Amino acid sequence: MACTFGEIQNMRFSWFFLISLILFSCSSNRESTKPKRQTIVNTVYSSVIIEPLNLYQVNSTLSGNIENILFQEGELVKKGDVLFTLSNNTNRLNQQNARLNYQFLVDSYQGRSNALEELKLSYSSAKLGVQNDSVNARRFQNLFAQNACSRVEMEKATLAAQVSKTHLKAIHQSILRKESELKNQVGQSKNNLQISEIKTSDGIITSNIDGKLFQLFKQKGEYVSLQESIAILGDKNNFVLKMLIDEVDIPKIKLGQQVWVELEAYKGKVYEAKVTKIAPKMNEKTQTFELEALFKIAPPKLYMGLTGEGNIVIHSKQKALVIPREYLHPGNKVETVNGLVSVVIGLANWELVEILSGISENTQLFKPQ
Repeated sequence: MACTFGEIQNMRFSWFFLISLILFSCSSNRESTKPKRQTIVNTVYSSVIIEPLNLYQVNSTLSGNIENILFQEGELVKKGDVLFTLSNNTNRLNQQNARLNYQFLVDSYQGRSNALEELKLSYSSAKLGVQNDSVNARRFQNLFAQNACSRVEMEKATLAAQVSKTHLKAIHQSILRKESELKNQVGQSKNNLQISEIKTSDGIITSNIDGKLFQLFKQKGEYVSLQESIAILGDKNNFVLKMLIDEVDIPKIKLGQQVWVELEAYKGKVYEAKVTKIAPKMNEKTQTFELEALFKIAPPKLYMGLTGEGNIVIHSKQKALVIPREYLHPGNKVETVNGLVSVVIGLANWELVEILSGISENTQLFKPQ
């Protein structure tokens, strides 16, 4: 049966309408969106752990057993407060011996058992001998001048006077030498006593700061080796955020950059902080750099060891034309009613992508299937 030209035209229109209807129906069932103007932020992610400000580990410079623990975990301490005492009888005995030796030498130098007194008495006696021998020598010299004695007698008296002077000089030198020797011995003994006292005082471990005792590693009676950590102290109210940044991202980080922090203990709440310290050297084991940041307004209550996530703001742009990142196809393309269109992108994060050119705010975009 033959069809007229009009019928053929009607059939073509019907097929075109049907195909368009199908395409419209498929498009209308797909997720779509339009670009929006809003602020986009480019960030670097980091894990976060909370530590007290001015945190330090209390170490012992002495080996021994813990005799007393004067503070418990969570208690506040003042700078100079005694935290622990260690038992070390050997050091105490050495200190006593050093003190006894020092006192003995001081007495030998200045006290009643002064070792110089005998030499000084000998010097006084020798001085009298010099005076007598000098007078006797002059008397024989006068007698010899008057031919009242022999030359031998005169020379013998003169020699005796010279010997007396030499002996007096030798005693004087002995006094000076002994005095210098005793003075040095006293000084050395005093130093040894001070060293011994320092070693003994090392058994009395005090706090270096006003703060809080956050953790104890030892109990009373336990042995502590040299330079072993006993406790952790830190600021009682102020806390610092410790963050680890991959070496790929470290060139982007600067002091003062804004950080948005979410802690596991305060889910759903975001706190602002800023970068205050960047480690100058990479940790070779973890291949990361350590950063520190301080809260602008801290959560109401913090504890050492709380964990969370941080995003360091690298770039921020207001009123940027953005689309959800999931709408971007490979090769920087988006799907419109006219098919795939190439776009130029700017800032990007895990959620949004900035569109610099290629589409407008009125362009309808379809989510990739």
